[in-house]
Amino acid sequence: MKFKLKQEKLEELLEKLIVKNIFPSSVMVSKGKELISIQKEVHGRALRVVKFKEKFFESIEESNEAIEIDADRTINVVKNIPANTNLVVETKGNKLAISRLVCDKDGKEIGVKGVINISYKDPGEVQTEAPYEVENGVPLVGSEKVPLPICFEVDLSDMKSMTNFAGSLNTKFYSFKIKDKNLSVRVGDLHDFSDYDIENPVNKILKGENVEVIFTFGTEEIVDTFRKANIKIHTANSSPGLFSESDDTYTLAVLIPPYIEGEE
Repeated sequence: MKFKLKQEKLEELLEKLIVKNIFPSSVMVSKGKELISIQKEVHGRALRVVKFKEKFFESIEESNEAIEIDADRTINVVKNIPANTNLVVETKGNKLAISRLVCDKDGKEIGVKGVINISYKDPGEVQTEAPYEVENGVPLVGSEKVPLPICFEVDLSDMKSMTNFAGSLNTKFYSFKIKDKNLSVRVGDLHDFSDYDIENPVNKILKGENVEVIFTFGTEEIVDTFRKANIKIHTANSSPGLFSESDDTYTLAVLIPPYIEGEE
C-alpha cells in the first residue's frame, strides 16, 4: 500500500473513515488503485462504506493489502502537519509510514523532512463490496433485503443548522416527514412536554412521496463528516436511512437505524 497526496487530503480521508468517532479504529483496503473501507460500528448500529478512487490521490500504486489503524490517533497526528505539505503514505514492516516531503520553489521533491510511523494490525477477513444490493436505484438492506424506495436530498447547511438546534435543545431526535412532496423535520425529544424545533429545509424529492421516519444515533456524526452541498437520503417508513455523498474521486455512504417509538 503506497499513495501520495497533500496533508489536507489525508485529513479528509481519515475524517471519512472515522465519521466523527463512530469508527475510531478503521480498516483500509487497497484494491488495485483504489482504497476501500467497509465497516460496522462496534455495536452494530451503523455501517460505513467508503471508496477512494484513483483520482482522489496524486498517485497510488496498485496493490492488494488490508490494514487496521487507530484512525483517531492518526488524524490528531496528521493535523500537526502544515496544510499543502506533500505526503507519501506507505506500509513498511508493521508500520504505516507518513513521510513529509520537502520541495523546492518549483515544486520538485528534494528530500524528506520527517516520517511519522503509525502501528497497524491485520484486520483479518475484510469486505470489499457493499453489503447491500441496489435494484433500479433502490437499496435493499439487511438480510431481509428491506427496500428503501424513498430518496431525497437535503441541503447540508440546513442539516448543520438542525444539529445546532439539537445541541441547544439537548436532543438527538430528528423526525423526518414527507407529505404531499413537502419535507419537514422535527428536532426534539418525542414527549408532549418536550421542546422542539420544526425545520423546512431546502430539499429535493427524487423518488417517492410520503414517509415518516425518526433518526437518532449517527445523524450528527454524518452531518459533521459530509462535505458536499447536499446529503442524499434513501429510506422508508420507520426504516433505516442510507445517507450518501459522492463525486468523481470518492463515494461515502453511512447506514443508520431508525428509532421506533415504544422500543427501548
